Amino acid sequence: MTTPVPPRPWMNAGRVLGIALVAFALLVGAAIPASAAELMRVTFVRHGQSAGNASGNIDTSTPGPLLTQLGQDQAKAVVRTLGANNYDAVYASTMIRTQLTAGPTSEFLHLPIHVLPGLQEIEAGVFEGTPESQAQNGYGRFPLAWALAGQRDLRIPGSIDGNEFDARVDGALRTVYDNGDRNSVVFSHGGAIMFWTMMNATNLTAEQKLDLLRTAALKNTDYVVVEGNPTDGWRLVNWNGREFGAQPTLEADVQLQLRTLQRQLAAQARNVADAFATLNPAKVLAAITASAVEATYSVVKFAGAVTNRVVKELATRVEPTETVTTAAATTATPAAAARTVAVEAPAATSTGLVTTPSTAPGVETGDAPNPKSENTVDDHPATTTTEAAVPSTGGTDLTDGNKAVPGATGEPQGAVSGDVKETVAVGVGADSGTDGGDTGSDSAGSDGAGGDSE
Repeated sequence: MTTPVPPRPWMNAGRVLGIALVAFALLVGAAIPASAAELMRVTFVRHGQSAGNASGNIDTSTPGPLLTQLGQDQAKAVVRTLGANNYDAVYASTMIRTQLTAGPTSEFLHLPIHVLPGLQEIEAGVFEGTPESQAQNGYGRFPLAWALAGQRDLRIPGSIDGNEFDARVDGALRTVYDNGDRNSVVFSHGGAIMFWTMMNATNLTAEQKLDLLRTAALKNTDYVVVEGNPTDGWRLVNWNGREFGAQPTLEADVQLQLRTLQRQLAAQARNVADAFATLNPAKVLAAITASAVEATYSVVKFAGAVTNRVVKELATRVEPTETVTTAAATTATPAAAARTVAVEAPAATSTGLVTTPSTAPGVETGDAPNPKSENTVDDHPATTTTEAAVPSTGGTDLTDGNKAVPGATGEPQGAVSGDVKETVAVGVGADSGTDGGDTGSDSAGSDGAGGDSE
């Protein structure tokens, strides 16, 4: 006959705490309508300045170069700029510069970095190692044709075509969606972010795309926010501070934060339950302590995010801001305008080839950090996990990293649009630091107009 095990005080206390965590998680979850789980918000962040940027040559290899000191400082500044948004997951490409840029955000949010194939930069193929300044005559022409002229069948010699590029990013976002993440921050590359967005955002006109390339090509650690899902498509919400279309309502943002809180509290409750299953007092006490700390921090993050959102809502009602509705709604800053180069918009030549700007869009500098809020980074270590991307129909098999499948090549052909015949200017950005050829930037063809010179 088995002798009953007498109840232990630590078991009773732990059981009460575990039940409380589960109950609270379920209570929060019940307050969220089912429709909230169908909409996914993705905040893309371009990596900080890399050693490749400083070299002035196109480098799209994997894992690629590290961050410069400036790039590391920019990575820390991302927390001050975006940390208060309380993302529910952190993703990075297979290239080391994005993972290093994601580190401070991972530490601040107490979330691991998920390395996800499909988010890497557009491979340069035969243009690998060539000067960024020459991208407008080769590498940069192809993604421009994909995004502006719809010529997705064109293949970068020795690399991928537009369909393969689009499919692999779609596959990565499908993985994010299937993981249940609905408010993730994704660290990627300038060319990948800009051209995928322009190829998929249903609310962008050709004129707006040209205007963004002319006046707002992504600099290091700039961001782009899209909303939608892999089934219904995507729309652009915010391009590094420029708002497009209807903005998420206060109610929608609070529901999104509630969902994030519910998932995080549920995860901590599961950790405690798993510890109880071991019947090991040390493991149970350790799980209770750790889960209590993380649950408290989750509540703090939630409160901060909601408070910031309410303050933003009140400020908007006092001083209404106007969203971008046309390509001419915004102009470059005086500092950027001082360094602009007049170029012609892509157009058909007598041979039918698309001509591209004399400096490819996406020229940018590794600007010094420009904090927009005052969050601080704690000392919690970041962890990294690797996830396999879900294959997409027609996409390149990238499960082993940053592999491109060579094939037939072609030249961009046809006019972008009959009514888009204006001259545009490509701003090289402000604070261009020079250091023996270092523009301090991911410049033309480098994480900008179709590539990542790192």
